[in-house]
Amino acid sequence: IKAKLPNGIELSIPERGVENKLIGFIADPAKTVSKDVWFTMDRLLFETGKSTLVPSSQEQLKNIAAILKAFPNVNIKLGGYTDNVGKPEANVALSQSRAESVKGQLVKMGIAATRLAAEGYGEQHPVADNTTAEGRAQNRRIDIRVTKK
Repeated sequence: IKAKLPNGIELSIPERGVENKLIGFIADPAKTVSKDVWFTMDRLLFETGKSTLVPSSQEQLKNIAAILKAFPNVNIKLGGYTDNVGKPEANVALSQSRAESVKGQLVKMGIAATRLAAEGYGEQHPVADNTTAEGRAQNRRIDIRVTKK
């Protein structure tokens, strides 16, 4: 779908994608900032066992940066998560590194670092069953939480 931002920029985004959900949340004055409202980035991928983003992730990152530019009062927190394979302390470190990597990319795209926070949660807060490959893939993710509107 086409989404027009307050600054006139028009994004071509998936109707059910994180960008559309994030815009809807930010633009709706009835939606309030909450520690329980997170949005999962659905087209962000890393190299296996690393915090290096794969090139296909750039489209979603550019869209998130455009949204943050259009809503300059918005601050976000990036939460990094892993599956339960490996040592828990290593998973926390990897998830932190991945969240910081996403933050760094957004800063490179012109978003002030002061508007962004990043935290790694490792295997905590799974969204799917870690006993299946599909579930583990869903648990390896970066989520966004709006911390200020």
